[in-house]
Amino acid sequence: MPLIRSRIPFTPQRPYRSHRSATSKIIFLSCEGSVTEEEYSARISEIYSPVRSKIQFISVAEDAVFTAPKYRTEDQAKLLSKVRPKHLVERIDAFKAEKNDIYQFSEYPEDEFWIVTDVDKNWSEELIDSERRKSYRDEWNEAIAACQEKGYSYAVSNPFFEIWLLLHHDDPSGEDKSFAVSDGHPYQKTDHFRKRLAGLGVPLKDRKHIKSSDYTHEKVQNAIQRAEELHLDKEDLCPSYFATTVYRILQKIIDMLPAQTETV
Repeated sequence: MPLIRSRIPFTPQRPYRSHRSATSKIIFLSCEGSVTEEEYSARISEIYSPVRSKIQFISVAEDAVFTAPKYRTEDQAKLLSKVRPKHLVERIDAFKAEKNDIYQFSEYPEDEFWIVTDVDKNWSEELIDSERRKSYRDEWNEAIAACQEKGYSYAVSNPFFEIWLLLHHDDPSGEDKSFAVSDGHPYQKTDHFRKRLAGLGVPLKDRKHIKSSDYTHEKVQNAIQRAEELHLDKEDLCPSYFATTVYRILQKIIDMLPAQTETV
């Protein structure tokens, strides 16, 4: 089977930062999903094409992430299933160690490294390591602490990334908000948000794939505005209510655009 390259935003291996007049900053994303988030990031790189080279998707394995999802081998899929927050931090650490000769990270402290994660069951007290008596929540707290120590940023969706997609198209309903994870409400697996998107005429094809034409600069702006309104305490980066802080990444990307940029 030939290797099929998907349209994932990718910074060239020789980024030529000195040629970038507006900013030399690159935003590196370590994302939980290996389909929806990839395709959304690819669409964002199309909408904001003047800064396409400044958005880098960090994968656990480049061959796996740059193979179109439907052509991935079982081993590639298994590799990309390592998506807990701990793994997202580890991806960044490994990427920085392996690519330092290309990106010269120490010379560009303005670079930003983000993990993009869902709450899902990550706040559960269910044991993930029975020998060490460590729960999902324990591991989550360790991952967030590691981000803070290393200077990585994090964007959290409660309960999961699909709510960020929903905010492009509609205000959240009371039922939508009822799925948020909190101390009093555990994670609930649901296809509610896929049905919501389908009802709005912007379905996720085969449950995961987005259609590029459903996402535009105007819709991104709508999503940012709605997400900001939902995010009640801007200092709380892991909201325990229906919210997503992915909007903070989009604001960063838009801020890098040159003046009078055309968007699609």
